[in-house]
Amino acid sequence: MQRAIVSSHKDLDATSAIPRDPFRLDDESRTNPTRFECTFTVDGSSDDEFENVYEYGFELTAKEFEREWLYQTVRKQRQSTQLLYERKTENGQVQVNVGGELRGENRLIEKITRPNSLFLSAAAQNNHPKLTKIYRYFAERWRVILNEAAMGEAAVVKRLLDYPHMNQLLRLVQQADVGITHIDLQEDQPSQFQLDLAQNVVGVMSQLASPEIDKEAFSNQVLDKFRHANRLRLTHTASEGNVAFGYNLESKGTRTLISLLIPALEALSTGSLLVVDELDTSLHPDLAKAFVSLFKRESSNPHGAQLIFSTHDVTLLGSDSIQQDEIWLTDKGRDGASRFTPLTDFRLRSRDDIEKAYRAGRLGGVPSGDDFYLEFSRGPRIP
Repeated sequence: MQRAIVSSHKDLDATSAIPRDPFRLDDESRTNPTRFECTFTVDGSSDDEFENVYEYGFELTAKEFEREWLYQTVRKQRQSTQLLYERKTENGQVQVNVGGELRGENRLIEKITRPNSLFLSAAAQNNHPKLTKIYRYFAERWRVILNEAAMGEAAVVKRLLDYPHMNQLLRLVQQADVGITHIDLQEDQPSQFQLDLAQNVVGVMSQLASPEIDKEAFSNQVLDKFRHANRLRLTHTASEGNVAFGYNLESKGTRTLISLLIPALEALSTGSLLVVDELDTSLHPDLAKAFVSLFKRESSNPHGAQLIFSTHDVTLLGSDSIQQDEIWLTDKGRDGASRFTPLTDFRLRSRDDIEKAYRAGRLGGVPSGDDFYLEFSRGPRIP
């Protein structure tokens, strides 16, 4: 959803297919439109003193955005829901019905909105006063971590350059008791052999570059970055003093923790939404619980940042920091489709009963078999 909003107008051309991944286990879903929809709040600004609740969504095929809509509910003494716009695409033509509350160059933006681009995206690219604020909510305040692997060193170093929360990051890593006492970014000094090798590689790359590129400037820029590359050093207390480790020598669990804390601190400081797939991957259950608690305490989350995560860690079900109405269970049906059920749909006597009920299969979301069964013949062993 975020990718479509941010990229559909500026990155796709008139003939580009829209990236999507439809459900593949029935023929109908492969051809039916994919639907995304969400409800969210954006804080009021000086010209809009009230916090508004927005409902935004769209339906798409690989060829076009068939429908798109945006409504707002103004939180005044009496709530009122207003249509901001509704878009549809028919026979390759984009038509937008604009509500009276949406002021701006709406008709001009309608004309430049392609069938394979969102009206919201086109509006933001043309600096629409209200819709640009909505666009920025998705572009700047959604942080999504779908890769279960820890960030590589180059990605971590890039994020930590001029990172405003370095002290908070160090404090949390120290509290995690993984043995790290200090985090440093140090400029790496390449050897002459490495410099010569890099110069040869850059020389080949510059020859392959398109003619309009300034080859000398390109080579100098790449080599300058290589000469002044930074490396992450994590200091541990040893029996005979301090020892600095490279990032790649740390355990996968420590690298995962650092990879999660960097965007988490960004979200907490700005009141953003952070989405994490498989929070418990390579993370100790106690650290996963501590990570969640950052978003539950007002002292560490004064701006109301939101955390959405998936997990197989059933111990989090009984955590005092997570309310029952914040837990949803995912179950796969016979048709292969995943369905979400709120925990509040089940009658549970107490919080202690949640984990037991889940393990017993009363809440769904668990494999149907407790054991694997397999038999090998007693013939000759395969070498």
